[in-house]
Amino acid sequence: MSAEGQEGLFDRLADWVSYAMGRPKNIVFWLVLVLCWTFVFAFGGPHLASGDWLPTWFTSTGFNFPLNLVTTVAELFIGFLVAAAANRSEKALQSIIQRIMAETDEIDELIKENTALTRQNNELALQLQANTACLEEMHAYVKAISAHLDVGAGPKEA
Repeated sequence: MSAEGQEGLFDRLADWVSYAMGRPKNIVFWLVLVLCWTFVFAFGGPHLASGDWLPTWFTSTGFNFPLNLVTTVAELFIGFLVAAAANRSEKALQSIIQRIMAETDEIDELIKENTALTRQNNELALQLQANTACLEEMHAYVKAISAHLDVGAGPKEA
């Protein structure tokens, strides 16, 4: 990637080649081509199999060497391009995994905090329940004393 965050020509080419090589249409195309080639020469008879119907420059070793060289080099570079795209994908995946791990750690901390707050809430609820019972008992006691002392009746009229 360049400094602006855009992919360079090599990266785009590597991604395109990797994508194109792995497409089912590409695989089927070459499979059909190889099967047709095999069928033609397997069942074409001795004249076709001998290759004497082809121009001599095409069947000569002088032509086959450059042809094989070109296809071998092309396969090599296609392999490099696919590997470059795979490396970029692996780096992106590693980055995603690291972000997920960081978020998981953050979630773990939030769960611990939530657990502590829930524990505190339960403790406060128990304290509130105990205090409410104590207040109710005190209220009943004060009410009983007030009734005994006749304090709650208000001022007496003369």
